[in-house]
Amino acid sequence: MISFGFSTIGCPDYSIDQVIAMAKENGYSGVEIRFLRGTVDLASLDEFSPRKIGETRRRFEDAGIEIVGINTGVRMASLDEAVRSQQRDTARANLAIAEALGANYLRVFGGPLPSEQDPEDTLDAIAAGLGEIADMTSERGVTSLIETHDAFCLSPSILDLYRRGASDKLGVLWDTLHTYRHGEDGEETWARLGDRIKLVHVKDSMKATAEGFDFALTGEGTVPVMSFVDLLERKGFDGYVNFEWEKGWHREIPEPEVALPHFSRFMIHNRS
Repeated sequence: MISFGFSTIGCPDYSIDQVIAMAKENGYSGVEIRFLRGTVDLASLDEFSPRKIGETRRRFEDAGIEIVGINTGVRMASLDEAVRSQQRDTARANLAIAEALGANYLRVFGGPLPSEQDPEDTLDAIAAGLGEIADMTSERGVTSLIETHDAFCLSPSILDLYRRGASDKLGVLWDTLHTYRHGEDGEETWARLGDRIKLVHVKDSMKATAEGFDFALTGEGTVPVMSFVDLLERKGFDGYVNFEWEKGWHREIPEPEVALPHFSRFMIHNRS
């Protein structure tokens, strides 16, 4: 059975209390944490310090809201070992947060391919680096997920990383907008990646092409959002479909007090 949640990228300035209140008031079952109180540097926040993180977990648990995952910007596309080491450190810091909060997932990226590097060397480095992180997080009970994004919007590009030796412990976060705007049908994506997909993001857009996209309130754009949910239900997907409203990066789009309740009315309450 599908559960619905949202990423806190949609409410980037919220406190924990505000995140919990938004989820409870609008029927969401869980959240992915990306932003909190205006920052993505979660390790810098007192709420996630060793001293306070147990209390933070209890606040979510007492409210009945699941912390689905911790969303990072970790990428392993660089061939520079100093950069790769820094990315590993970021993954470790966020893994500690995910583990302490009882989150199942840690989101990572393949990233764009640096133009100054040989593409084949870069792809091998991404496969090896993300595989290393996935093995590390798996040992602590957290599954690393590569999002369909950047140079990896389409399922064949994800499968190529596994062919290059990426660990099978690396799962997939299917961002439906990015596969759709690059022309891949949802049935194709599921056929190729369904056994690896652990988490799904949905959002709507008026302009959704390979050249770019914008943001629309759910059901008011051109993306067939419901078709993805229907597909997942037909396939027996038993996980979270989460609303990703990119307010953290695009401050000009409608406020979370508009977009998050709107998604709930469209997706949750209209289907109950």
